[in-house]
Amino acid sequence: MITRGSGAALAALISGLSLVAVAPATAAAATSDYKILAGDQNTNKIYRLDPATSAWEGWTWAPTAARGFSAAEIAGFNGGNDFRIRDTPAGQRLVVVDGAGLATVATYPEGDRVWANKAPGTDNRHSIELMPDGNVAVAATDGGYVRVYSTSSGSSATFALQQAHAALWDPVIQRLWVAGSPGFGTDDEVQVLKALEVTGPASAPGLREDPARTRVLSNGKDAVHDVSADPVDPDKLWITTNGRVYTYDKATRELTGAGAGIDRGAVKSISGQPSGQIVQTQADYYKNPAGACGSINKWCTATLDFFGPAKSVTRSGAQFYKARVANPHYGVEDLVQRGAVFDTAGGTATRIDGNLKIGQIAATADTDGRLHVLTLIPGSGMWSRTRGTDGAWEVPATQADSSARITDAAIVADPDGNLHAFTLVPGSGVWYRVRPAGGAWATTSKQVDASADVTSIAAVVNPVTERLHLLTAGASGVRDRTGSTAGVWNSTAMQVDGNTNIADVSAAALPDGGLHLFAVTAWGSVYHRTGDDTAWTGSASLLPGGGESPATGQVRALAVAGWPASQLDLVTVRSGLGVWNQTWSGGSWPAPVRGDADPGALQAYAARLADGTLHTGKITEIS
Repeated sequence: MITRGSGAALAALISGLSLVAVAPATAAAATSDYKILAGDQNTNKIYRLDPATSAWEGWTWAPTAARGFSAAEIAGFNGGNDFRIRDTPAGQRLVVVDGAGLATVATYPEGDRVWANKAPGTDNRHSIELMPDGNVAVAATDGGYVRVYSTSSGSSATFALQQAHAALWDPVIQRLWVAGSPGFGTDDEVQVLKALEVTGPASAPGLREDPARTRVLSNGKDAVHDVSADPVDPDKLWITTNGRVYTYDKATRELTGAGAGIDRGAVKSISGQPSGQIVQTQADYYKNPAGACGSINKWCTATLDFFGPAKSVTRSGAQFYKARVANPHYGVEDLVQRGAVFDTAGGTATRIDGNLKIGQIAATADTDGRLHVLTLIPGSGMWSRTRGTDGAWEVPATQADSSARITDAAIVADPDGNLHAFTLVPGSGVWYRVRPAGGAWATTSKQVDASADVTSIAAVVNPVTERLHLLTAGASGVRDRTGSTAGVWNSTAMQVDGNTNIADVSAAALPDGGLHLFAVTAWGSVYHRTGDDTAWTGSASLLPGGGESPATGQVRALAVAGWPASQLDLVTVRSGLGVWNQTWSGGSWPAPVRGDADPGALQAYAARLADGTLHTGKITEIS
């Protein structure tokens, strides 16, 4: 059941707005578009519409005993306040939340119970999201919270937000978008959009606000209703309030009216198709003339309104609150964060690549004093840029690999000045190519690791034996595969670490031939392990400041520099707190010290030149 504030206030907000539907000129329907889900709080079922034919299909969903739901869970469903389809490794899932209290994950399209939670109906749960780690985020208006539930352990984390109406995961910035009304019902009421960082392991989640992304949507009672991903532009969101529909630019932090027809009042939900077509639910009570559902309450509609091309589809007797495009993706493409690249040495920062779409970076120094940086642009491949001994950066960058599917890269220089680059292609393993000293990159690469489960890679060369090491992290833990600088690789890899929750790895060597591996877990703890060409230590050491801490934040990425220096320089990117440094020359590790306060720092690299100069790099986000 939906509960909301004064209808008179809403009517005042939307009065004077044109409600004439005008379709965007550039949008067109596509047969590849997804089906539409709509929750009917009259029949207490979710229905599915084929937008290509405007026909309601035979598929419906409601929790039943046959689908594995308890009596209390069944009683907590009145048609659904929100629902989404998401891809998971185990198959597609339907996630549903209801104002009567039910939050659930079910198989799709079968609808069988996978996980469920029942809250008091007085919480008025309004929005739901399935997180990439399998946990569930719920926003409750009257409960005044956003809560992430661990589906594996039963633990949860809560963020207080009055009139919380929306929860949407954003893979581009790795944040949970939420919206609500702090000060609800008082003179201090505002409507806000916030981004929350989900911390900790899946079994013990935490929530922390990213204050740099907080955006006041309005001052007053123009209550926010829905936040939705724009399936055409990964840097945009759709936002609806009582009186308006906006697009929100994540890069500029600016709100813009959504355009004629789409920008109207009383829109309870907005959802977009890959073709650009938009579907909205607008409360019938506020339409002119009022729709059939307007005589029942002030929030429902029997009609789904489409724009680009424009049409309306009505289900007689329905009381729809929301309709959702059944898109299993979070956005256009579920990409990681990205931005421009800066290099810092001696306290001076230089932007070395202004392309705002760079998603990963790696660097190495060679024996003649040059610095080599790899930049990875999703959809465009891997590019290489060199800083000469005179300090000048190569312009333009050289494309070293045109594969559009690369998600991670590593680079290392051997003592003879040859460059060895590695690229990770999900499902296809790790590929390798060489750039001889003074030459050009090889025109082709070869597969050196066929593992389909790898998510992060690092590389290091032993300066004494000139043995190459490729470190891979993924669902099988961390493994080490060795090869010669001539490109001959071992057919098997050595198991280094059985931890399957490694988010990022980096490696370095010291002049004595000692190898050092650093790994950050999914919950932000950093571990250090030593090894050589034949073996690695059986246990890893936890570094200070490597876990969740108000002082140092949660580590999201790391890089390390070693040879030719006799010390290790570890650089960690800590969520929302910038880039931190730890220097080790034996003995105990010191506490991390912040070297760059940029809260938007993403990936990092570290390399020390032969003259002792330490270069650190970062991607600074645009979203």
